[in-house]
Amino acid sequence: MSVAKSVVGRPTTIFIAFILLIGLGLFATANLPIDLYPEIEPPILVVYTSYSGAGPEEVERTITRPLEGTLSNISSLEKLTSTSSKGSSMLMLRFTYGTNMADAANSVRDNLELVKRFLPDGSDTPMIFKFDPSMIPIMGLMVTGNRTPEELREIAEKTIQPRIEQVPGVAMASVSGGRQKIIRVEIPQNRLEAYGLTVTQIKNMIASQNLQVSAGSINDQGLSYLLTTAGEYQSIDEIKNTVIAYKGGGMVNGQMEGARTVRLRDVADVFEGFKDEDSVVFVNGVPAVQIMVQKQSGKNSVQTAKELRKRLDRIAQEVPQGIKITEIFNTTDIIQNSINQVSSSALQGALLAILILFVFLRSIKPTVIIGITIPISLLFTLMLMYFWGLTLNVMTLAGLALGVGMLVDNSIVILENIYHYRERGAKLKTAAVLGTQEMINAIVASTLTTICVFAPLVMFKSQLEVVGELFAGLAFTVVISLTTSLAVAMLLIPVLSSHYLPLTTRVQKPLRGPLGAVDRAFGSFFTGLANAYRRAADRV
Repeated sequence: MSVAKSVVGRPTTIFIAFILLIGLGLFATANLPIDLYPEIEPPILVVYTSYSGAGPEEVERTITRPLEGTLSNISSLEKLTSTSSKGSSMLMLRFTYGTNMADAANSVRDNLELVKRFLPDGSDTPMIFKFDPSMIPIMGLMVTGNRTPEELREIAEKTIQPRIEQVPGVAMASVSGGRQKIIRVEIPQNRLEAYGLTVTQIKNMIASQNLQVSAGSINDQGLSYLLTTAGEYQSIDEIKNTVIAYKGGGMVNGQMEGARTVRLRDVADVFEGFKDEDSVVFVNGVPAVQIMVQKQSGKNSVQTAKELRKRLDRIAQEVPQGIKITEIFNTTDIIQNSINQVSSSALQGALLAILILFVFLRSIKPTVIIGITIPISLLFTLMLMYFWGLTLNVMTLAGLALGVGMLVDNSIVILENIYHYRERGAKLKTAAVLGTQEMINAIVASTLTTICVFAPLVMFKSQLEVVGELFAGLAFTVVISLTTSLAVAMLLIPVLSSHYLPLTTRVQKPLRGPLGAVDRAFGSFFTGLANAYRRAADRV
């Protein structure tokens, strides 16, 4: 039994199946993640180490070379480049494409633990950075007002930033600009020499006494109480009174006697100051504070931005009077504009296709049938994208834009052939079966040839590396849209045609009056066009 005869004979089954699929399509469309770019994970890690005050040669000798030696043996490492500059060392590790970057980062972290103790005193712990498109901020904000730079920074960090990070979908909000309050500890060289101490010793003693550690738990009558030893500094006086060393005296019965206690205030000047500015932000010449908002990986960028804007409206009422929060950029606007443009293109293309089909068939019902297949095919495409784990981004939107123009091709071919059988006197169901069956091989072959153009981008994306990852979404979307349009043409068009095509055609029942004259004029034109084509074909 042919496919056409099977679907025409089971209209209820086909309708129920398509209704269920349409429901899934609507659900998928509402929950499809929306992002600016595809999720690409370049096989690159960066190891950055800060060493304040050191020159490039010292950084290379004491930090870069030891790190190169321990990291060069990591498996799957393809290329290692390093840069030593004043106060910092940066190593870029490029791995073979397809490497699991989580495992690679763990290997790098383990190797850094081995070499960390050999790095010079005063250098910071090496930091590992991974390239991730989701790290691109979705929104940038500026905080301005009639306050000092330090007050703006404090308002941004204590009032605005925590509330932004509570928004569903927001990963973090980073603050820059303004002046950040810190406790400064300045140690004159002559005091260090007088007490025989080093900066590293003082730094370690301060760090060891500024801790909050777990002290276990107590179980009492079925209840468990967690204990925490609070050892963090609460005031500047506590910092000043930190014991740095003991000078003189000796051990008597296991205790230090006769020793002089050296406190931090004896060695250093401790006061409240400001952190050295690494960035300065101005808006129209006025000092400001900048907040960059990053979303969580896999979350809907557009929805996150909408929720964030709602929260910002509430935050604006909570900040002190005179403080203004201004949105300076929003990457989701690009996404929304792209969606609007694709939707507009799809609508215009669909209307033009329907109009041209109406001109050729000169009947409303066949035109409506074709019009129905366009949104159904789009819904099925979005449904498959959702279940396949794709996001709606600029590349998949481009794929949809390419696919929209081809969505109705198969349906038009089959419907026109069914209509041709109806004009020759065939009954509705017979015309639906014969018209579909006659064209199945042709539309399948045509669709497969188009799919074969885009399929290599999907099949060999690992060999194409980042380019393959970038364009695979576009190609996959085109392939999905063509496949769904083929399925709709083969399964839905015959059923709709067998039930809803007009019982009579223009040949069997011509129109009367002015509409009839227009209809006959179109008919004569297309008949003449067909005859001219036939004569040209006969001469070849």
